[in-house]
Amino acid sequence: MRNPVIRLLPAVLALLLAAGDAYAESHNESPPRPVKLITLEASGAALQRQFPARVEATTRSNLAFRMAGELLELNVSPGQRVTEGTLIARIDDRNMRSELDSARSRLELARATHERMRYTLERGAISQARFDESEAELRAARATFEQAEEQLENTQLRAPYDGVIAQVPVDNRQIVQVQETAAVIQQPGQLDVIFHLPQQIVQQIPRNDDVTPVETAMAFEVRFGNSEKPYLAQLASYTTQASAQSLAYEVTLRLPQPDDITLLDGMSAIVRLDLGQLLPASENSVWHLPPEAISYPGENPEQAVVWRFQAPDRLEAVPVEVGRLTSKGLEVSGELAADDRVVAAGAHRVSADMRVTPWKKEQGL
Repeated sequence: MRNPVIRLLPAVLALLLAAGDAYAESHNESPPRPVKLITLEASGAALQRQFPARVEATTRSNLAFRMAGELLELNVSPGQRVTEGTLIARIDDRNMRSELDSARSRLELARATHERMRYTLERGAISQARFDESEAELRAARATFEQAEEQLENTQLRAPYDGVIAQVPVDNRQIVQVQETAAVIQQPGQLDVIFHLPQQIVQQIPRNDDVTPVETAMAFEVRFGNSEKPYLAQLASYTTQASAQSLAYEVTLRLPQPDDITLLDGMSAIVRLDLGQLLPASENSVWHLPPEAISYPGENPEQAVVWRFQAPDRLEAVPVEVGRLTSKGLEVSGELAADDRVVAAGAHRVSADMRVTPWKKEQGL
């Protein structure tokens, strides 16, 4: 009787030969080739712009005296809330009070003289011309008195509205000059965000004969500090002449004081502007790729293609039209979509039948 092991030997040999062929075949196949990929951004993201900005109070006043003098009374400090009419500061008013007393005396004398002239005129003792002179003297004395009253009021600085004192750049007993700022007051509630729109961006916006580019409906998003929370702002004003130094146009946005964040005058901000709302729709389908991402395979040397990655390890040729070369790369349009991953370099060295793997940059120690 034959040994059972001998009877199984041919089958075992057949299995070993098959396994060897499979092993050899697997080792003869080329490994996937690493390729550098770039992810296409959404069309709107490519048209997003950020601009540094500063915060200012919408209602802000620099309070100053209309005359020079020694500051005798300073009643406020930065951060203090005041109501309309609150006395902010007062300068030396002794001369003004003296002039007011003199003007009051002259007014009383002129008034009494005018009454005597009226009584005398009724009895025909004086002429009408002499009575008219006394009436003119009365009006002049009254005007001088009112002017002296106004001058005395100008020695006092009062709050023009309810608000918060932002700055007090003077000290008590200091000699202040005419129109020198003694205090800065702000009215809470509304804020202005000011930024500059560069000339190069304004030039890209299509011309409209009815409105200027900035007047077109745009979404202005404002972010403060390190927060990513956006606050929508409305266009308040803008300049139509560029600054000679920066060649930029100043734009002022307005938004209500947020309830969840404290914003003060002078704080920094970031304005995000979606230029996709202004540019023609056709430009939204234009992508910017490195020149190394374009190749011309196949029989038609004039047909440019880019290679789109198809997971897990294949590439697909996508015909494209190539435009001008810009600082961002070549302008490319075709059947591409946001989040597509395309070969960014060495496109002329790949093919559709090649197995590839995304190249990942090695992190240094």
